[in-house]
Amino acid sequence: MNDFTIPLSYTPIPMEDLLSVLQTYSNRNHNDLVTDFEKSICEVSGAKFAIALNSGTAAIHLGLKALDVQERDIVLVSTFTYVASVNPIRYLGAVPFFIDSCPDDWNMDPVLLEAGVEQCIRSGKKPKAIIVVHTYGMPAKMSEIKKIADHYQIAILEDAAEAMGSTYAGRPVGTLAEIGILSFNNNKLFTTYGGGALVTNNQAVAVKVNLWAGQSRDNQPFYEHREIGFNYKMSPLNAAVGLAQIESLSKKISRRREIFSSYRRQLGEKVRWQVEDAACFSNRWITAVLLREGVASEVQNNLALEGIETRPVWKPMHLQPVFREFGSCVNGTSENLFGLGLCLPSGGDLTPDEVNEVCRGIR
Repeated sequence: MNDFTIPLSYTPIPMEDLLSVLQTYSNRNHNDLVTDFEKSICEVSGAKFAIALNSGTAAIHLGLKALDVQERDIVLVSTFTYVASVNPIRYLGAVPFFIDSCPDDWNMDPVLLEAGVEQCIRSGKKPKAIIVVHTYGMPAKMSEIKKIADHYQIAILEDAAEAMGSTYAGRPVGTLAEIGILSFNNNKLFTTYGGGALVTNNQAVAVKVNLWAGQSRDNQPFYEHREIGFNYKMSPLNAAVGLAQIESLSKKISRRREIFSSYRRQLGEKVRWQVEDAACFSNRWITAVLLREGVASEVQNNLALEGIETRPVWKPMHLQPVFREFGSCVNGTSENLFGLGLCLPSGGDLTPDEVNEVCRGIR
């Protein structure tokens, strides 16, 4: 839990539940843990197929590969996100093109998305794919984004790494496009302490991704490999943790939303919030706020002195030194968010007294 008495997003290891799962599978093939965890992901997400992997980043990599993204192809991607949304584009030698955010939900702006598509087409190359990120668990404007993607015939990969359990128009995010990905990293609402998954309704995609993730080993009695593969499969122990927690997913989401509501009641209009519109249901993985100009770093430092962990919101990808050479369609929203935003402690075991302490520090 590092040096903070109130960490940003911490999940204790569920020892009793984990031991129970391990005992249940003690006389079975340990790969059954992974297979059964994949089935449970399908049940909670509504996807027909799920491939459990060792990270959400690996899922994006194989998802883009399944969409036939190749060297020098253009991939449009949210700029207000974590670097893991973008790195896999470069793994494939493809070219990221960054799209700025809406000021209400902080997600990809459909107007700028269409402008970015047109800009790429005018430059002589239609984009190959779109990566839409559901930031901090808030669903993006998928209806408008899908309409644009369908019009230009561009595939969508949903980066729902932060949004397991969130829904858009009643449907789980990650299942609204050709391919979706989930992350179960240590700080996530639902964690396997390292891991991720690719979800899809396309059996052909599922078969290819499953093959690639297992070093592309053919189904032969000997080791046969017809193409390059990757060591991306989830370990059975990570899957066991997932199985130990999957039934409590709805409770975890309810708790995060309760924490957001507690912050909202206490801080009210003193700060600005990520807006959840009528079509959206956010898991509220992280409660993030926008403070008045020039105070975010001071608030962060003062809270740290009190043992309270906070973090700045994402620094836009188009401002990152490693990506500055690439194109973008921006309007200043993500840069404004970065200057004003702060992520607050949001872990499921956060107590009411701890929420009060954080709010007192901010006020």
